[in-house]
Amino acid sequence: MTSPTDYCTRWPEGSWAHCCALHDLAYADLTAAKLGADWELVRCVADAAGWPMALTMGAGVLLLGLPFWIRARRWR
Repeated sequence: MTSPTDYCTRWPEGSWAHCCALHDLAYADLTAAKLGADWELVRCVADAAGWPMALTMGAGVLLLGLPFWIRARRWR
């Protein structure tokens, strides 16, 4: 079951949920580069939950985030 604010799409909302919200905003910013937004997510999650979680989430957004990034641009 997803929470009403599913910032970390298809991922548990933990102490890093604010990082996911910022990442969503970066994806919506048409001037932001995908890799830059993804790297900022990794850095934020590392601060909030440590590097193992950050690297896991970073790998996920690098591999699976492209459709979401493209969709954000199409909606603009």
